[in-house]
Amino acid sequence: MSTAPDRFARAFGDWTPRAVVFDCDGLLLDTESVWQRAQDTVVAARGAVLDPEDDAVLHGSTIEVAAELIARRSGHTEAEVLADLHREFDHELSGGVRTLPGAAEVLRAAAARVPLGCASNSWLEALDHKLVAGGLREHFTVLEASDTVENPKPAPDMYAAAARALGQRPEDCLALEDSGTGARAARDAGLRLIAVPAPGHPVPPADLALTSLTDPELVAWIATW
Repeated sequence: MSTAPDRFARAFGDWTPRAVVFDCDGLLLDTESVWQRAQDTVVAARGAVLDPEDDAVLHGSTIEVAAELIARRSGHTEAEVLADLHREFDHELSGGVRTLPGAAEVLRAAAARVPLGCASNSWLEALDHKLVAGGLREHFTVLEASDTVENPKPAPDMYAAAARALGQRPEDCLALEDSGTGARAARDAGLRLIAVPAPGHPVPPADLALTSLTDPELVAWIATW
């Protein structure tokens, strides 16, 4: 059996996951920029004035949270803003979505070893659409989204549901996340965690933090499972 790279051995010992649950936006697919363009369009069209603190709230949030905040800042109804966000996001997504570096390679390696799930604060239809557009849907046996659980991230519901659907206990599953919102959800559900924060974003507490999915030791560790 192959030996785990030192960083992974220090973080996880001889533990290996029986299933893995990936976040989507900002980790596997560059939908953060798609979402940002859609959000900026709606903010401008509705004349909303956002505070600096609003960016932290919006990062990794659900579309419902974004709609409520923009509606509050603009004086329009939440239903109007929500419809705008759905329309603009679908429009931006129709132009295609970029798979982030290392994502396809890591998914192929992990899927050859254990079953995979994807947990996203998107709504389920959008999550499925994004993964298909990015050529990644085939790797996942389980999808959990903001409309498949009672409480989205940062609540642990989504990761707990993904572990159940994958037939595993949370403590036997690994999560990969880029945001503090998602990292908190995974930790509170009891999963082990690798954080891969976007450049310029804080590193959330995790068993191990990487700067990119292209880190060659990640695929090397997966090969030891």
